[in-house]
Amino acid sequence: MTREVVPVAAGPSLVAVLLDACPFLRARVDPEHLDLPTVVYGEVASLLIDRKLQPDEERAVFSFLNELAFTGGSDALEVLGTGAIELFNDSADAQRLGRANFEGTALRMLEDCRVRWGQADYG
Repeated sequence: MTREVVPVAAGPSLVAVLLDACPFLRARVDPEHLDLPTVVYGEVASLLIDRKLQPDEERAVFSFLNELAFTGGSDALEVLGTGAIELFNDSADAQRLGRANFEGTALRMLEDCRVRWGQADYG
């Protein structure tokens, strides 16, 4: 007897949704990682933290991440939290950037990650 493989989430992948919302990221993420959403979201977080995006691109990405945090299901929140948001607590500059640009659920996730992982509060 064989078991039917059921996808975890129906609909477009979290990577496809991100790249549709922010098409300028297509050239900046590693194409070998397109099936690894947590890795891609981490790459995008690094682009933000390292200030590798233009200001309008940065605003678009933060807007997308904030919306995903507000409307996403548990799979989306897991990828967002472990792939992107927790990286914003790795340094004082990253934390300040996250606190200045995350809103609502995403901002709460940033603080929850900091507390859960025992990361510093850089003020």
